[in-house]
Amino acid sequence: MDYYTPPIYSLSVLLFLFFALLIFIGFRLFKYLLRFLRLSRSKVFLIHKYLPVSELTIWVLFLIWAIQFLYNKGYLVTIMPAIIFIIIILYLVWFGLKDIIAGVVFKTSNQLQINDHITIADTNTAGKIISIKKTFLELEDDNGRLVILPYSKITGNIVFKNSPSQSLLSHSFRMKIPYINDETDISELMDKIKSFILLLPWISQKKKPKVTIDEESDEFIVILLTIYTLDEIYFAQTEKQLVGEFAGKIINADLS
Repeated sequence: MDYYTPPIYSLSVLLFLFFALLIFIGFRLFKYLLRFLRLSRSKVFLIHKYLPVSELTIWVLFLIWAIQFLYNKGYLVTIMPAIIFIIIILYLVWFGLKDIIAGVVFKTSNQLQINDHITIADTNTAGKIISIKKTFLELEDDNGRLVILPYSKITGNIVFKNSPSQSLLSHSFRMKIPYINDETDISELMDKIKSFILLLPWISQKKKPKVTIDEESDEFIVILLTIYTLDEIYFAQTEKQLVGEFAGKIINADLS
């Protein structure tokens, strides 16, 4: 084989580039569609944790095959997967380290703690900090949704720390209520519970409580409630008032 004037087979090169592009677009598309899937917090964490490793494994296997496939097509052609492999390694290293470096910068420049309420400018994101990880920040927004923010997305943005007097605290719990009779109207009962909560002086009037059915049987109904107050000392008081008014029983008290 002449290594200095190698034949280059365009079809082989195009085939190699096609599969490389297919793998690259496939992983980018999967990551994009992931935000639209309704997955649990643990599953989202596992996917974010192992997706880079999975991508690297696929690329290594593909490049091993590509080198074997293109070896007999010419020396210069064989260099192509090696160059792409180096580029991929550099990209994955940058991808893995950028959030860690940004996290160090963010933590040193922002003295934030768990349960702090923050607003991040330019991202329209606000919520309560529930976890500070090495590469991302976990927030719980006003709707109770989990928001995962990589540090590279928020470094450089202005972070507003809301004062406790302006921050609403959420508290979720279940209450088991026995049926008084067979003609109990569930929707009417839930409206009464919501109205009763809103009459309590320490309950926020800006953000309405959430009252949904969690479990139902012939003898009782379990209501899932979320209330919003300015101080956590009102959590137990609200539960006590509801138990006394509706002859209920609190189970699995704090779900937040």
